Amino acid sequence: MHISCDCGSFKARLTAFPKNTPGRLACYCNDCQAFSNRINRSDVLDPYGGTEVIPAYPSDFKVIEGKQHLKCYRLSAKGLYRWTANCCNSPIANTPPGFPWLGLFHTAYKNVDPQSLDSLGEIKSRIFGRDAKGDPPFAIAENLGLKAVITVLPFVIKGKLFNKSKDSEFFESDGRTPVSTPEILKS
Repeated sequence: MHISCDCGSFKARLTAFPKNTPGRLACYCNDCQAFSNRINRSDVLDPYGGTEVIPAYPSDFKVIEGKQHLKCYRLSAKGLYRWTANCCNSPIANTPPGFPWLGLFHTAYKNVDPQSLDSLGEIKSRIFGRDAKGDPPFAIAENLGLKAVITVLPFVIKGKLFNKSKDSEFFESDGRTPVSTPEILKS
């Protein structure tokens, strides 16, 4: 599976897709909404403020071209690492260091092939509905929710067992130092 930024200057591929993913997920939390708004990309949110991400393992993500375009943001000094391609301000992924989770923005898939996510079916879990906007016509767990935990837990356990957080393109060889100095986004 290939992914790209909006302009195509940043390109990457997933080596084990769709095998190593629990599928499509959507987060409606205030942090995801704030990040999208602060980088002026509210267009990646659905009408109710949700950000669709597809989990992958950091070790399965390989940059093909444009690594110099990776830009790291955080909402606070202890916040999640959020990555864009600074060539065109395209959201790419969210990831914590040393953890087998890379939440890739759905738009990074659709830039290469608009139908690429169809093979994964519908969104499997929606979380943090307490922060959703308006009156969504679908169920969203108020917080993390049991369905989300059941959907993602096997993925995380497998990732931990097989050390799928190693060799991340987003962090130096120590697995903790980001390849781009994080910019703290102020409100």
